[in-house]
Amino acid sequence: MPQACRAPFSLRKMRLTDRRIACLLAEDADPRLHLDPLTGVNAYGVSPFPQDEVGEWGSATASALSQMSFRILRQWWPTVAENPDRRWIQDVLAGDLLQVMGLDATHYGANLYSSGSGALGEGGRQLLGRMKTPVLVLCQGSETGSRVPEVLRNALGCTVAEVISLPVRTESGELIPSALRDELCWGRVAHCLKSGREVLLVLTDGTKTGQVVPGVEGTREMVSRYPEQLRVLVDACQLRVAWSRVKDYLDRGWPVTITGSKFVGGPPFSGALLYSRAFYKDFGKSEQILGVGALLRWVAALAEMKRWSVVPKERLGSYLARFQAALEQQVGRWPAVTLESVPGLERGGDPGLWDVHPTIFPFELRGPAGEPLERGALEALYRRLPQAGSDVRGRWGQPVRLGDGQRHERWALRLCLGARLLIPWLEMLSDDGVTQTLDRGLELVDRTVVEAARMG
Repeated sequence: MPQACRAPFSLRKMRLTDRRIACLLAEDADPRLHLDPLTGVNAYGVSPFPQDEVGEWGSATASALSQMSFRILRQWWPTVAENPDRRWIQDVLAGDLLQVMGLDATHYGANLYSSGSGALGEGGRQLLGRMKTPVLVLCQGSETGSRVPEVLRNALGCTVAEVISLPVRTESGELIPSALRDELCWGRVAHCLKSGREVLLVLTDGTKTGQVVPGVEGTREMVSRYPEQLRVLVDACQLRVAWSRVKDYLDRGWPVTITGSKFVGGPPFSGALLYSRAFYKDFGKSEQILGVGALLRWVAALAEMKRWSVVPKERLGSYLARFQAALEQQVGRWPAVTLESVPGLERGGDPGLWDVHPTIFPFELRGPAGEPLERGALEALYRRLPQAGSDVRGRWGQPVRLGDGQRHERWALRLCLGARLLIPWLEMLSDDGVTQTLDRGLELVDRTVVEAARMG
């Protein structure tokens, strides 16, 4: 039986089982998940309880639990609380993950971790055992998870000089066209490969602003030219990708890291490393047994993934295109808001899948004097908007830095479409769902502008 933790003051009126679940969901070595003793929210400003009154537009960062997933946590509570065999529970959840993603456990494996960066680090360590003097290649730091570069460098034993950072944006924050990004990438990677070095390339399928870096087609071509020197690890922790593409990555021998939070809307900190047994038969040997809190987070994440897996997605691409066009048109009514132009994603393969359409829309804000709001002001807005005190409450994606410019930093909030926002569209199979979602988003934009104008 897990020991009861000390619940934050704001949670003490909840029933005992719910308090225990809430405390254990926040159980992790990473302090970002710990609950504030007074407010009962974690470092992302997210409660471990459902917050139906808060619009979840921040799936690139974190979301509160849905009522559905919390009900399932209550159902699972006796199994997790009273069964000391956490290894068995973990194996059951890993099997469920493979099944819900349409992956046959005979041919594919899934290792569960307490975070996406943990899964990436383990993937890097596993591939390192097959390489000599590797060079690590990954997208620029402002576009990937805050701890990803350090975790991967530590896993591979790389010095800073042995890491190639792929630019996604110019120093001024403008998005570099995908063709030019790939040209810059493969020129540098080819130089390493021609000199005899081995390269571990992290293909980021879903950066902080929704990009795919480097391009999938270019990666396939380069691997075919240097099959013994170039290894690929896919960072799909956002999981803003059709699951058929995940299978395609695995079938090419590219392990894939995912999370059950982010796009699918499970609780923060639930990572997994997926792999093909045809290429990596020994990946499962180093998997660590998770704590009760991480197991509960995966229970909730799988509830959201199962719901997403069963809705038909044939019309989702057209709905996403309609949403983006309407958003770009409507947001112009607020001079204080600059919505970044977001191109379609060049993934290769089937162009008819929904994931070629953007689902993350960064936007910059200006204050009362017309000045761009910097990180501190945007952080304050990010935390204020979900709080009680207004009829319009919502959570954007955390402020993200656009580019790595040192002279002038640009920061943006992010409007993110996650599975929990998209599922009603697919259940209704009507443009009305898109319109209703857009209207709710624009209401939160309006409140955000009003709040920004009060800063000064």
